[in-house]
Amino acid sequence: MSTSPIRLWRNQKNDRDNLNLVGKIVSWTEIFVAPKRFKDNTPYTVLLVKLQTGNFIYGQLVDFEKNDREIGKTVKTVLRRQGVSQLEEVVEYGVKFIPLP
Repeated sequence: MSTSPIRLWRNQKNDRDNLNLVGKIVSWTEIFVAPKRFKDNTPYTVLLVKLQTGNFIYGQLVDFEKNDREIGKTVKTVLRRQGVSQLEEVVEYGVKFIPLP
């Protein structure tokens, strides 16, 4: 399934609202068998995070060491490249997590 450039543009409003938020890891998993779109990125780590606002959000953990994947670890949301839309080869960005010291 490809994402249209118009849909990517509309989704940026949601991404903007979720940037620079801090939370704690509630759960995590490492993905070894991914959908075709993400198979070149395997293995990768996906988190469920409870933000300081009380909301829950999930996403990929990036720029981390293996010991950063622990329940209760503090993380922050950042904007990172997700991939390239197959239509018109538009680069897609989305919210991911980085660990905080």
